Amino acid sequence: MNATNSENTFTPFDSSQLERYRRELGQAGIFKHMEQCRREFDDLVEGYTARGYRYGFGALTEAAATQLYGVVREFRPLRMVETGVCNGVSTLVILAALERNGDNGRLWSIDLPEEAGKEYPEGYFWKGKRGAAVPPGRQPGWILPDSLRQRWQFVLGRSQEVLPGVLEEVGELDMFFHDSEHSPECMSFEYRCAWPRLDAGGVLLSDDTNWNSAFSEFAELVNRPIARLSRGLAFVVK
Repeated sequence: MNATNSENTFTPFDSSQLERYRRELGQAGIFKHMEQCRREFDDLVEGYTARGYRYGFGALTEAAATQLYGVVREFRPLRMVETGVCNGVSTLVILAALERNGDNGRLWSIDLPEEAGKEYPEGYFWKGKRGAAVPPGRQPGWILPDSLRQRWQFVLGRSQEVLPGVLEEVGELDMFFHDSEHSPECMSFEYRCAWPRLDAGGVLLSDDTNWNSAFSEFAELVNRPIARLSRGLAFVVK
């Protein structure tokens, strides 16, 4: 990992590392499985949310998936918490990395899903939420194969309400990943809850850090350099 302290950021991977991780994902059939599930989603779902966004499967690109996978492979967490699941694209990548690590790594995931076509009370979801949704009748993480589910525990609920309890249950934490409501208030809340639970050398990882300044402000607060990846994915190390 190469530091660039003048910008308070660092580059976590070189091109050879990323290529190795991309090959691992390909050999495990993860990219193929993601594409099959995306096509199934498109066959099942059409229309728009009440907020005016078209329903979507998930925005994780192959490059971002490879980088997310690489972070989990490099740091080898045994206890990891994730907020935000939806169809389970990021969850799939994380669980594939934990499986490849060969350790006893486990993932706890929190989500308050939106089901396509279902009506919800006004204000049930954050007003800035876009179109991520699960197909009618499907559960969060429905794309996860049975072979990876033994490492996974799902908790239904809004992260602002259930995250403290999950962190209490997990105890010492090696990695935390924010991918739920991307409001500044929720992001800051999750970072501040998770940080004290992280062991020294633990990783606080976040998606969509480019939506607002919450992640940059938190990194400055805890005085840690930021590893910036693609499409707003970034992390700091405790």
